[in-house]
Amino acid sequence: MHKERPEVSGRVRSSAFITTKRTICELLFVWMVGYVLYQVYVACFGPLFNPNHPDGTLCRQSLPAATPSNFSDLYSSPRFRLESAKRLSGAIQIPTMTFDDMGPVDEDERWLPFVDMHKYLRDTFPLTHSATNLTVVGGFSLVYTWRGVNSSLKPLMLTGHLDVVPGVTSLDRWTYPPFDGVIDGEWIYGRGSGDCKNNVIGILTAVEHLIHSGWVPYRTIVLAFGQDEEVSGPLGATNIAKHLEDVYGKYGIAMIVDEGGMGLEKLYNQEFALPGIAEKGYMNAEVEVDMLGGHSSRPTVYTTIGILSKIVSAIESPTLRKESPIWGFISCLAEHGDKAYVPKWIRNAAFSKRPDYKDAARKFAQTSVENQYLIQTSKAATIFNAGVKTNALAESAKVNFNSRVDIFSSSIPVFSFFVPLLTYHAVDDVKKIFHFLVKPIAEKYCLLLNSESPSPNRYNVHCGGKPSIGNISLTYNSEHEASPIAPFILDAHAWVIFSKAVQASFGPEIIVSPSAMTGNTDTRFYWNLSPNIYRWSPVRSQDKINIHTVDEMISMRSKF
Repeated sequence: MHKERPEVSGRVRSSAFITTKRTICELLFVWMVGYVLYQVYVACFGPLFNPNHPDGTLCRQSLPAATPSNFSDLYSSPRFRLESAKRLSGAIQIPTMTFDDMGPVDEDERWLPFVDMHKYLRDTFPLTHSATNLTVVGGFSLVYTWRGVNSSLKPLMLTGHLDVVPGVTSLDRWTYPPFDGVIDGEWIYGRGSGDCKNNVIGILTAVEHLIHSGWVPYRTIVLAFGQDEEVSGPLGATNIAKHLEDVYGKYGIAMIVDEGGMGLEKLYNQEFALPGIAEKGYMNAEVEVDMLGGHSSRPTVYTTIGILSKIVSAIESPTLRKESPIWGFISCLAEHGDKAYVPKWIRNAAFSKRPDYKDAARKFAQTSVENQYLIQTSKAATIFNAGVKTNALAESAKVNFNSRVDIFSSSIPVFSFFVPLLTYHAVDDVKKIFHFLVKPIAEKYCLLLNSESPSPNRYNVHCGGKPSIGNISLTYNSEHEASPIAPFILDAHAWVIFSKAVQASFGPEIIVSPSAMTGNTDTRFYWNLSPNIYRWSPVRSQDKINIHTVDEMISMRSKF
């Protein structure tokens, strides 16, 4: 039977054509908008992360270097070094220890040494205390304000902390008692000598001499010394930040320089200053395995402790991106290190038009454990609990991990086709990493992975539909994002000032390179005060040793 084809009207064809045309136009419009936003992103944010210059040079330095101050000869004299050592020794002799369980400042007697520290600073630096305005916050944290000539300029903030980690154990292993502040002619021994009473005393010493010389700052200078950095700053830096934001407003500080970084390092026959322009985030994770127990004489094929050990040994791979300060560091090594010493892979990676970041990350991580965790989220198993009896299989095994989160966090703008500034949550990504590492282990051993969202279905589909033989649960706490990345190019005024100051103090031959920190400082509370936060202690790595352990000491050659 013949069927006539239905007639398609010209109107219908025209309508379909118009719809298709409109769709194509909309897609082209979206593409154009996305392209424009991308170009804006590159123009605005690309230079923030890229230390390379269009002329092909890497790691450009600020030239000419700043001229050393009139005090350079004074600071280098043996007499001045001895006086400085004695000032630091006096501060070390005051045991300003903080503990994780510190009570209120008006109740806990362990805060009393801070009263002595305040008096010591007043007596040792009288001009500073007469020429500045001092505000005490949080109980024992100090904020000095040295007014500048031009009040319209944002202030410079120099900071450190007064507290030290405890020095009450392993006393028989110390060469000298930790709070004697012994000077042996070459080293100053004692808790806080390198972390970070040296910074506090160095800052106050410089200010004292400047005041004595009649010098007046053009820009206001703020000195801020916290009382509890070693226990994460709940009273010190927290209240300092609130106070300064009340006074100067959000981003009201021009630049902040705190402790940290890697000081000065001689690498490939060239000396580098390595400030931390970012620091990693922080997160604790708890992994618990629950299974049936039993008698140790008839052990099950899989035990809670055995499975937990598999989880502990699982690690993720290091990563590297061109926006990373560590890529800037690698570029500086390639550009300024002695060509006879710099490994070929560094030069090939840095000078390549299309660097293989994955390969560079792998090779950089292999150079040392310290370098590995500059570009990789650490996952350290710190507490392990399992079992109550030697002949009984543990029904529950639990491990606590402390993770230091990679530096790319919510502060970093990440381009998307539709939205130019998306949030990149590093802490959330670390949770995904834990889940990613644990999931295949759960599947392999027929365990249910709760991951904070337990499923009512207690069957593991990867075990052929059989009942799961136990559970793995993941929980997280004490998390905070990695810090914003401070600018590290010559277009950034703060970076130029910082670089020139370093070269004026240590010599024009010093190469100032970006780096990062694996630990955390009080600056985690100062993000709202300034985008220009640099963490750097002015000391050569070999001149400051044994931080947080037995025989902490600092060389008398150091600048403090």
